[in-house]
Amino acid sequence: MTKPNAVESMLKEACLISKANWAVRAVYENTGWHVLETHHLSKSRAVALQAFLADKINAAWLGGALSGGRSRSRTCTLEKNCHKVYLFPAFGGGEWLFIVGVADDLPRQAQQVWRLASMLACETTDSEGGQTRELRQAVSELEETQQELRARIAAQREAEARLVQAAKLAAVGEMAAGIAHELNNPLTSVVGFTELSLDALPLESDLRHDLELVLREANRARSVIRRLLDFARQREVLRTRADINEIVDDVVALTKHLLLTSGVELRLKLSENLPWVFIDRNQIKQVLINLINNALYAMPQGGALVVETCLQTRHGASFLALAVRDSGIGISPEDLERIFEPFFTTRGDQGGTGLGLSVTYGIVTEHGGTIEVESRMNSGSAFTVLFPMESPA
Repeated sequence: MTKPNAVESMLKEACLISKANWAVRAVYENTGWHVLETHHLSKSRAVALQAFLADKINAAWLGGALSGGRSRSRTCTLEKNCHKVYLFPAFGGGEWLFIVGVADDLPRQAQQVWRLASMLACETTDSEGGQTRELRQAVSELEETQQELRARIAAQREAEARLVQAAKLAAVGEMAAGIAHELNNPLTSVVGFTELSLDALPLESDLRHDLELVLREANRARSVIRRLLDFARQREVLRTRADINEIVDDVVALTKHLLLTSGVELRLKLSENLPWVFIDRNQIKQVLINLINNALYAMPQGGALVVETCLQTRHGASFLALAVRDSGIGISPEDLERIFEPFFTTRGDQGGTGLGLSVTYGIVTEHGGTIEVESRMNSGSAFTVLFPMESPA
């Protein structure tokens, strides 16, 4: 026999969650349909429901839902504030169903609540455990499907974000190439005539200081333009199998003096026996140098810099990770979404051009990799470059 208290509790909870007016569990016997457990069924509602169940057309409709094993709905006014009736048959077979009265259509989520309630009610009324096994199997399948769906949504969002960033870089790259070429020609003339003027001036001339300042600034502008062209130009890439740890050692040797003079302590965490990756060595050196320079700017008073290599897994795939973590000032949440945009910089007064991370993003993307960023204000930042482990075509 059933457990009325347990089933009635299910009816009550399901009604509250789905905002249904009332609900009953009805069973079909030889003499017709009979109401078992109920919730919020007043005397007037009970009388109207009994008349509804006694009607032959309605009885056939209920029987069809029971034999088909699927929920059904029907517009059928039993009272003033009830305009629709839903049927939810016993999960996995049986001789009963839930009859639910509502004022309007039940949303899909509310219908799922009642399907789950029918599963639980079957477990309660099942004495042999067969329905329990079916219920557990169904719940397990639902959980696996939900996890798979979440993973796919996360992967899709990540891919969409990368496509948007790539589109931004492509558009700005075309514009940057045109602007750089237009500015490069007059700057070449400025540098050339300034050098000629300096050669013609005597060493004690008062104008030499001003002209030397003009020459330095012109060369700095040419350096910015050269970086713009590097950002926009599609250069030939020479990729070979390389050891990422060797690249780290080379870059550390180049930047060691700068780290010492900046009061930054370098900590290397290089995993041994890492597989080689198919990369352009010079481009990846540029990526690491850009990330280290970015970390140094974030630690004006010194700090700790960690460079780490290891294997990591994302969405079931293996990647070679190159991580650069600092203990600097961090990146604000509003700036974090824009750090890879060309020309976006928070240190314009310190000579920043906003191209370092944009170039880094472009190089990593061309290698089929991704960059992950984590940062907290006054707690430092972490940039993780992930290289795919696929073999070259």
